[in-house]
Amino acid sequence: MTTRSVLFFLACTALFAGCNARSPDSPSGAAPAASGDAPPPPPRATASIAPIHGIATYVERIKMPPGASLMVELLDAASGSVATSKTLGDVAGPPYPFELPVPSTPHPAGYAVRATLIGPDGQRWFETPAPVGAMPGGDVVEVRMRRATAGDAAPVEPSGPIAHWECGDLGVMSRFDDTPKQVRLAYNGASLTLPIAMSASGARYADAHGNEFWTKGATGTLTLTGEAARDCVQARQASPWNQAVLTGATFRAAGSEPGWMALIAGTPPKLDALLDYGQDHVTATLTATANGYKGVDVSGRAVRLEIRKERCRDGMSGQAFEATVTLSVGDGVYRGCGANLQD
Repeated sequence: MTTRSVLFFLACTALFAGCNARSPDSPSGAAPAASGDAPPPPPRATASIAPIHGIATYVERIKMPPGASLMVELLDAASGSVATSKTLGDVAGPPYPFELPVPSTPHPAGYAVRATLIGPDGQRWFETPAPVGAMPGGDVVEVRMRRATAGDAAPVEPSGPIAHWECGDLGVMSRFDDTPKQVRLAYNGASLTLPIAMSASGARYADAHGNEFWTKGATGTLTLTGEAARDCVQARQASPWNQAVLTGATFRAAGSEPGWMALIAGTPPKLDALLDYGQDHVTATLTATANGYKGVDVSGRAVRLEIRKERCRDGMSGQAFEATVTLSVGDGVYRGCGANLQD
C-alpha cells in the first residue's frame, strides 16, 4: 500500500468515528439527551383578540389646518361607554386609517366606533353622527363624519316631536304631527311633507310622487323621487343645515377649497361666517340687494353675498342645493352652494 493510500484510509476512518459520536437528533456540539428525559414542551401561545381596523373620512373638500387631531373611540355597543380610544396627531386631509385595540375581556353586545376631528384650537370640526358597528378582526370599518355644530345658540321650539337621521349621505330632520298625521322632513335646506300611509309594521309616510319615509324604532328608509332608497339610522345631533334651521337662521351657504360656511339670521340680517378653514371669523350687518346682501364687516372690509337661483351641486359630496352662492370679503372670493332655510 502506498503512503497516499494509507493517509486516505486514516482520514476516512476519523471522519466516520466523528459522525458516530453524535446523536442524530442533536445539534452540532450539543451533548445527547439523557436516556428517559422527555423533550421540553413547546411554548404556549398567548391568546389575543384581533384589533379593529378602520378608515375615518368626511365628504367635504376641506383640508384641516396644521395641528389638528383625530380621536377615535371604541364603544360598548350596549351601554355606549368607551372601551378604548386612540388619538392621531397632526392630521391633514382624509381618509384617516386607524387601528383600535380590543379589550381582553369581550363585550357580549359587541362594539361600535366613534370618531371626532379636532382643530388646533380644541374645537370639534367633524364628528360621527351615530356610532358605527365594528367587529374585531372583521372587515375594515368606514366611519363617515359630518361637520360638527356649536350647539350654543338657543334652538327654535319645534311644533311636533323631532328626530334627526343619517340617511346615506343626507342629514335629515323629521317632525311628526298628529293633526293631520304627517311627517315634515328637512334636509340641505329643502323641505318635504308626507302624509301617513298604510304599513304592515313601523310608521310609513308617502305621497303620490314616489317620496317615502318609513321608520321602525331607530332605523328607517328614505326614498326621494327619482333616487335610490337610502338606509337611515337615528343620529345623535342635527346636521349643520338642520342645526341652522333650529337656531333660526334664514339662509346658509358653504363651499370648499378653502373650506368656508356662512349663516344669515335676524332683523336686520346679520352675517356670521367662517372662512379659510375657520381661520377668519367674519360678522357684519347687511342690507338686502336685488340678488343677495351687502355690508361692511367689523374690520372695514366690504362684504357682498350674491345668490343666484341656479341649482348647485357640491363638487365633493354630489349633494344638490337650490342656489349658487358667491361670497366676497375684501379681496377674497368664496364660491359654493346655499339654500333658504325657513318656509
